[in-house]
Amino acid sequence: MQITSHDMDVTLHTLYLIGIIAEGMTGAIAAGRKKMDLFGVVTIALITALGGGTIRNILLNVYPLTWVETPIYIVVVTVAALLALPLVNVVIKLRRLFLILDALGLITFAYLGAVIGYSVTHSIIIATIMAIVTGVSGGVIRDILCNDIPLVFRSELYAIVAFLIGLFQAALMEYWHNTVYATIFILCFGFALRLFALNKKINLPLIDYKHKDFD
Repeated sequence: MQITSHDMDVTLHTLYLIGIIAEGMTGAIAAGRKKMDLFGVVTIALITALGGGTIRNILLNVYPLTWVETPIYIVVVTVAALLALPLVNVVIKLRRLFLILDALGLITFAYLGAVIGYSVTHSIIIATIMAIVTGVSGGVIRDILCNDIPLVFRSELYAIVAFLIGLFQAALMEYWHNTVYATIFILCFGFALRLFALNKKINLPLIDYKHKDFD
């Protein structure tokens, strides 16, 4: 069966929706654990799900912002956040499923970040950075607002996956024709790498610097 560009667009949009729903729910749970009120929960959920793309577009001077152009995304994330609250025990029990959904969101965000970054700047370096920004910024802001050290800074093999997806996609757009099959390969590679790192508990090394007072 021939895969068309339209089919790919539909697939990416579906993955994007899955990503923002999963991120919205995890953001809501993180806020709930910090005993925030309903406004705080929804705000953290929206920032977690849509923050990365927002920062990317501001940095690239791309307007309107995604959620301004398509306000239904705000509704989708808000509903996901509100559903996460009464179902928090179910969500926690299904942690494995949400890690998989989160991985799908990560690769989609990173891919879109790379595509938009390269389309605007025609720079592999900037496109790769935008992949990372889109993939991890929402979670970073969530953790900071929840008074936690961002998970991505604590050894998770998360930003590296976004980096590799961004680098490969940007290089593809620079040196080769951006075919549907090449895009599928990059997305599958990123997804497999993220799941492999989770299953094998592969993390970046932690820097443990113990300060020593000098007299």
